[in-house]
Formats: sequence, C-alpha cells, structure tokens
Amino acid sequence: MEISVKYLQKNPFYHFSVDDVFDSLIEITDKKMNVFRHPFFSFLKGLHDEFGTNVDLYLFFQKIIDGKLRTLKDVSSSLKSTFEANPWIRFGPHALDYETPPYTQTPDEQIEVFNKTYNEIYRFSGEKNLSKWVRLHYFSESYELADYFHFKGIESLFTTDKDRITTRMPEINDILMSRGFTDYNGLRFIRSHVRAENLGNEDISTEELKKLIESYIEEHRFISFFTHEYEILREDVRSITKDAISHLHAMKIPSY
Repeated sequence: MEISVKYLQKNPFYHFSVDDVFDSLIEITDKKMNVFRHPFFSFLKGLHDEFGTNVDLYLFFQKIIDGKLRTLKDVSSSLKSTFEANPWIRFGPHALDYETPPYTQTPDEQIEVFNKTYNEIYRFSGEKNLSKWVRLHYFSESYELADYFHFKGIESLFTTDKDRITTRMPEINDILMSRGFTDYNGLRFIRSHVRAENLGNEDISTEELKKLIESYIEEHRFISFFTHEYEILREDVRSITKDAISHLHAMKIPSY
C-alpha cells in the first residue's frame, strides 16, 4: 500500500538504500558464493539482524569489469531462493550504466532500460523483492514516466541531498525543503537527506551525527539515508552507517 501524506507526516521512519549496485551480484555469481558470505551483503544482513533494517538496492544494468561488458543477465538465477527468503532486500532500477544517467535519455529509452532491468530482477530475485521508492542515477527527475512507474509499483522517486533539491522542478523546491516530500505530475518526490560517505569525509562526531538525525526526524518526521556500493568498502562508511541506524533504532524509529 502506498504510504499516504498523512502517514508521512505523523509516523516517524527511516529509509536506507544503496546506489550503483552491480559488482557484488556479479562477484557472487562468478565465485559461486553464498550471498551472505559476500562482504557487501554480509554487512547489510548485519544491519537487518541487529536493527531490523530494510534496504533498497538500485541497480545498474551493465558495467565493464576486467575489460568485459557484463550485464544483469549474467547474474545467476540460483540467487532467487535466497532473495525470496529475505524480502527485506528490495531491488529497483538505477540506470543503464554509470555513464548513462536516465536524464540523458528519452522517455522511451529509459523505459527500455528499466524493462530490461526488471526482467532480470524478476529472474534472480522474484517479483516480491521490488523497491517502491527509487533513486535514479544522478537524481534523474523522470516525472514524464509517472504512469510507467505506477504500473511497475513505484510510488516515489528520491530527489537530491544537495541544497538545490531539484533541477527540473524548481517550483517544488521550497516544499521539499520544508516538508521533505511532495507530488509533481502525479508522482511523489521525496528528499534524500544524508549520504554516508559525506559524513565519513567530514569525520562527523557521534554527537553531531545524533543531532543531525534528530533534526531531520523533528523537521520532516523521517530521514532518508543512503550510500553507494563501492563506498561500503570503506570502514568509516560502514561505521557511520551502523552508528546512524543504531541511533535510529534506539529512538524506536522503524525502518521502511
């Protein structure tokens, strides 16, 4: 069920997600690994087991690895049973690849990429582990695809965590700043709040982190917290992510 405006305003929650996901799925496939023996998924499972954290993973369709073009078609179907047994892991589209954010493509080209991505998600994870909220690569504001997104079960897109909030929808920037979410062209847009690697780069203290989290919860009644697959290789990013979610858990703020 879509989370209503009333719910967003009255029920505190946090949303955690990871952008640019691709390499881990290929590595698990190539090495015939158990999903949760891979460091990336092991870290996420630790968050889920300790704090009940759900996580949305936004996927590239393709990437050149070791000089060879790999695609989601290469991801093993044998992973499906694991993902179906762990519905707290949810998948959504991000972009064709790092070099091709959706905003550089026509609506028809975007739909082609997203359809290819969904076909592979269905194959290796089933049709229940789907993200209802999605962050497109480079915060692409693909509001022209509202009908398509609704058909695919996507309720909302995330906007940037930067001060400009949006690029193509300046008329909603003020309300995104003040309330954290709004609708545009029949599609909900939700502000991204905190990027874990930025906090790591700033060497933020525990007390500063707690105050930042509490300020967003107080102002918007939710916080959207995200990072990138390659950033989770960094110990400081893993640490700041765990510290943030630990504090939210201590505040009794549930994961969406």
